[in-house]
Amino acid sequence: MNVKAVRQRLDPAKRSELILDEALNLFGTSHYSIVTVRDIALACGINVGLIYHYFENKDHLFRSVLAHALNQIMAGYEARRGARDNDPLSDIGAWLDIQIEIAPTVTRMVKIMADYAALNARDAQVDQLIADFYRDERVLVEETLARGIAAGLYRPVDTAKMARLIGLHLDGIFHASASRGDDRIAADIEELREFILHFLGVRPDAA
Repeated sequence: MNVKAVRQRLDPAKRSELILDEALNLFGTSHYSIVTVRDIALACGINVGLIYHYFENKDHLFRSVLAHALNQIMAGYEARRGARDNDPLSDIGAWLDIQIEIAPTVTRMVKIMADYAALNARDAQVDQLIADFYRDERVLVEETLARGIAAGLYRPVDTAKMARLIGLHLDGIFHASASRGDDRIAADIEELREFILHFLGVRPDAA
């Protein structure tokens, strides 16, 4: 069966998701500025006009793509939060796990945000999406650390500084993978996990 014909018959919600996924792939592998709406339509196997049925313009599509990627990360994290009773890192462990599980999505998202940061023009909505994401990451790490310290599971640390270090290290892992061309995202995140456990004074047998 013709793939284009199948895609043309997708219901509106699935077609919108298809457009977002293909746009994320293109924006995440090429620079945003050189990807055209026509390129995205060709990748989706649909008419250009259909994209404008869902998105006002390329900027609207870009914002939606970024929100789509961020939502995938947060939804995956939320799904794992309650299933880590035996993990001494608790919610931080769930956060690290989702970075590994959807690493291709996170890699593209990090590149998109880096490309956007290099642009002269700013978009208040994009800025807010990015700020909210990093705020949520900081809060979940700080709160997990605070709970662990209060329960005597972790040694006392500066939770704000520790949260920033973890966030910076995660960003660095994805940037390094792209710049070095290696395939160590999962291994590097596992090593970050080991470092966090060691820094917090968690006994090896507890991990």
